[in-house]
Amino acid sequence: MLRYAVIDKPLGLTPLQAMEAYRKSDPDLMRAPLTYAGRLDPMAEGKLLVLIADECKKRDLYAALDKEYVFEVLLGFKTDTGDVLGIPEVAESASVSAHVSDRDAADAAVSLIGEHTLPYPAYSSKTVAGKPLFQYALDGTLDTIELPTTEIRVYSMQYMDRLTLVRADLIERILDKIDRLKAGNDTGLLGADFRKDEIAKGWWDLHDRRKTACTVLRFKTTVSSGTYIRSLAPLIAERLGAEGLAYSIRRTKIGRYAPVTRHFGFWTRSY
Repeated sequence: MLRYAVIDKPLGLTPLQAMEAYRKSDPDLMRAPLTYAGRLDPMAEGKLLVLIADECKKRDLYAALDKEYVFEVLLGFKTDTGDVLGIPEVAESASVSAHVSDRDAADAAVSLIGEHTLPYPAYSSKTVAGKPLFQYALDGTLDTIELPTTEIRVYSMQYMDRLTLVRADLIERILDKIDRLKAGNDTGLLGADFRKDEIAKGWWDLHDRRKTACTVLRFKTTVSSGTYIRSLAPLIAERLGAEGLAYSIRRTKIGRYAPVTRHFGFWTRSY
């Protein structure tokens, strides 16, 4: 029996959905216990470490693995989640975005290297008094609790390049991302559908036919375990005198665990 596998989680799937899809790809795994070490948001993609059988009991040993990400920051917009899967609005600083230079972006990246104390995103699975934060957010009761914080370290961060899109094209691309979300409220749980329809409508309402230019900046970073890239993305925008969010997130490495072969539709390395 394999000890673990590194699979490539597609955009739009939760880690659990990706893990169960991997289980179905291999008959030997149908009755084996599986768990994952280090979750990925539905709008994030990339490497997910799946522990198999007795290795599940050692999950804590995998908890502190550093991660590498390539991610994009969309300037001029903000949401209540820090990524595109949130209720959007055009930021007051939107006009600043077009004037951000490559040097500014590179300097902002370097300025974030080091230790930070960051609040957990309101829409996250971090629990307070046995209840996930996203449930407090959906209930409108976040003001009844103290938002927990986490200590993270950015080991390296570098600016890579930029993409400029007219707003109409940008909104179409974001709606396509949201449409890939495999969610449904058949569980009856509040928030089980990720507010998909409400969020899609919010982005559509920002659609226009003007040639308004929107700026997307791409970065590469290595960070400590527990770092939310959708918390770092607004920080980068802030360092640039703007507001922004995580437009895309791809995890490219998990510690020393890296995929090397293709296996049943997933990029995976198994032991």
